[in-house]
Amino acid sequence: MNPIRDLVRRHEVTIALCLIVTINAIFVAGIATKLLPEGLYYYGRFLLLGSVLGGVVFFGSGFKGILDLLRPMAKWRIAPGWYLLVLLWPALVSILVLAGKGVLTGKGLAEIALDFSLVSQPNVARTILIGAFVGEIVWVSYAIRRLSGRFTPFVGSQIVGTVWTLWWMPMVILNVGVIPGIPPLALFLSMLGIAAMCSFIYSHTRSGIAVLALQVMVNSSALVFPVMPTSGGIPTFIAYSAAYYAAVLLLYVLFRPKPILRSVESR
Repeated sequence: MNPIRDLVRRHEVTIALCLIVTINAIFVAGIATKLLPEGLYYYGRFLLLGSVLGGVVFFGSGFKGILDLLRPMAKWRIAPGWYLLVLLWPALVSILVLAGKGVLTGKGLAEIALDFSLVSQPNVARTILIGAFVGEIVWVSYAIRRLSGRFTPFVGSQIVGTVWTLWWMPMVILNVGVIPGIPPLALFLSMLGIAAMCSFIYSHTRSGIAVLALQVMVNSSALVFPVMPTSGGIPTFIAYSAAYYAAVLLLYVLFRPKPILRSVESR
């Protein structure tokens, strides 16, 4: 047996996640310093994300590993209620936060102002769909699923949420292709909540399609509802991140998967 391949197999998740963060940081720095053309960023970051993971998995497990990455995308027959939840969840959290903001500002429901101008643009819609598709495979079907074998689904999601934040951080710090003004700590909280919700849906359904729909709705609602720093202000984004995370925690407390924090190995 090839000792290097054996090493990769035994530490595949750690190697893949470290390479994803490192190579993406180099790529974003290249864009920021004009060493790489700016136009390469918009789809290149997702191509790079998927390629790094695919390369590590293929080296360790061959075509079988690649097919295993895509298997959850083939499951779409789940209870309709799950699709209803993933389609409405991001909007409901946004409405809750903006309604609370309306009470504090005295503007009432006027704070819930919808703007479909961005998501209706073909290039933006295409980016959202591609990002959600690649993100589902990398962060959920692969990383959360693998880590949930060693930890609980919630703990696995928090590890992935941390790495996901590190993946975003060079773009935020260097202001490359992201909405400006995002506070790093609020981004961290937001990604922890998003990863936890993805893990919640996947743990109940084992459906990559359901998680894909959730990812699309999360990314779309952030542009439709004024909850981002440029549309609603930094305090609104912080409130939205905190509310999203708190709402997901409530789901874990009230429903499966449990236990929330105790590791699988200790059960």
